[in-house]
Amino acid sequence: MVAFKEFKTRDAAATALARRVGDRLRRGVHRRATASMIVSGGTSPLGLYHELRMAPLPWCLVTIVPSDERWVPVEDAASNEGMIRRELLSGEPGFAHLVSLYRRDATPAQSLPQLNEALAEVPRPFDTVIVGMGEDGHVASLFPDSPDIAAALATEADCVVQNVPRLGMPRVSLTTHSLLDARDINVLFFGSGKRAVYEAALKPGPLEEYPIRALVHQPRVPVSVYWAP
Repeated sequence: MVAFKEFKTRDAAATALARRVGDRLRRGVHRRATASMIVSGGTSPLGLYHELRMAPLPWCLVTIVPSDERWVPVEDAASNEGMIRRELLSGEPGFAHLVSLYRRDATPAQSLPQLNEALAEVPRPFDTVIVGMGEDGHVASLFPDSPDIAAALATEADCVVQNVPRLGMPRVSLTTHSLLDARDINVLFFGSGKRAVYEAALKPGPLEEYPIRALVHQPRVPVSVYWAP
């Protein structure tokens, strides 16, 4: 169920993935008059987002959900939502509906009921999912050194709070239950170090060791991995 796609350059990987994502969104709108997707933060998808925002897509019929969020205001440089709004939702893509995972006047734990209610309103299954992978094998904000990682990987809730002491701030993350409620999953990462981690994660082992295993060791949803040096 996993297709590994290797490219000579990161731009080539971004172009190929933008084409696939665009096809998935058009197909969803054609069949159901709506489409939805999960997108990641970080630096790896920047080229992809720049490609997508130039694509002729029916953005006004698309709902976008961040894969995870640091608990900071959207104006903060660390905000995934802020990055997505700047790098993807400029111009025509700004007509898409973005589901925020941050609530300004509440703690993450207090906000979870509202966040799960908002996520329950998003058309499912997601037409496409775009996530990255960290050098420790984390996906979204599901980190292997989180004290709550086992529960986060097992829950049927749509999102959870993850407190990882070394990160300095709590995060809200979609769960693998949400990520797998999809027609198509795409994992985008670059560099030899991350490729070595990915190859280690392909081997049998506990999901908690490399949370990316929850996506690549499952038979339900096709997964495409986009990699370049």
